[in-house]
Amino acid sequence: MSTDTNQRLLDILKQNLAAAGTQPLYLCFSDVVMQAMKEGVLAEGDFLPSERQFTEELGISRITVRKALARLEEAGSIGRSRGYGTFVKKAGEPKLSYSLADVKGFSREVMLQGRKPDTLWISREKVPADALVASKLAITERTQVYRLKRIHYIDTRPMSVALSYVVMDAIADVQDIGVSLYDYFHRNNIELGALQSRVSAAMSDDELMQSLQLKTPMPVLIIRQTLFDGQNRPIEYSESFCRSDMYEFISED
Repeated sequence: MSTDTNQRLLDILKQNLAAAGTQPLYLCFSDVVMQAMKEGVLAEGDFLPSERQFTEELGISRITVRKALARLEEAGSIGRSRGYGTFVKKAGEPKLSYSLADVKGFSREVMLQGRKPDTLWISREKVPADALVASKLAITERTQVYRLKRIHYIDTRPMSVALSYVVMDAIADVQDIGVSLYDYFHRNNIELGALQSRVSAAMSDDELMQSLQLKTPMPVLIIRQTLFDGQNRPIEYSESFCRSDMYEFISED
């Protein structure tokens, strides 16, 4: 959020809170923020002022601010990321529920939820495995692997940037991979086994902002996964950079 937008929101809140009457302040606060989103005062990805700024500028208690923000978060209007702040989410767009324990793959998860997946391929190339990739795939360093980079879409909106490293014998023809790498494995009778996942978070850099069509920086979830085949051999190591406002991850089987 720019300084001008920040101040405009605070000015609108001051005016409305002063005229709140008997309405609880936290309800008035959250209603005003929701209206600012509808009117375009706040845009997707904008960061709200801090709790301290709200408290000092509006002359209200931190408890009131926290109750208002909790109501906005429960309504799906905002997201919060520790260390980065509170940001505006796109209204009315359901999150993708994605299992970290299952091996359906992105495209199948999307279709099972009644939505349309798509993939924009950025590169498909052979590269020598570095130390990290070699350790994840249980191969020697500098062994050739396929490096696959693509952008995943849902209903025409970019959701994540995925980078996969795949052992050579798991891919017969790299150009034959369509929307889904996992569907390619199934078509070529590669039995899929366990999936190991780790999740972390970071702020989007310029490259991610361009790929995901973000107007302003926002937190992204980084999903690092190792996929094993039916004989418990690692065949893919992947890193996916996902919009934090569009995903919810499930860890149970």
